Amino acid sequence: MVCRMTVESHIGATLAALRTRADLSQAELALLAGAPLATVVGVESGAMEPPAGLVARLTAAIAIGLRGSTG
Repeated sequence: MVCRMTVESHIGATLAALRTRADLSQAELALLAGAPLATVVGVESGAMEPPAGLVARLTAAIAIGLRGSTG
């Protein structure tokens, strides 16, 4: 079966799942990543293709949340 999910949707779904696993709200992720809330919402919804630098900041922020939720 061919996956019809766009790159943007795949990135957004993955980030949303990781954010949820880290027990972060979209607003908390935006604050930790230094990004506007609207950007986080846009990325997670697949409405925008995030630049690599933004993905790096978002994943770093999620990693902070994951470390905090395991301790």
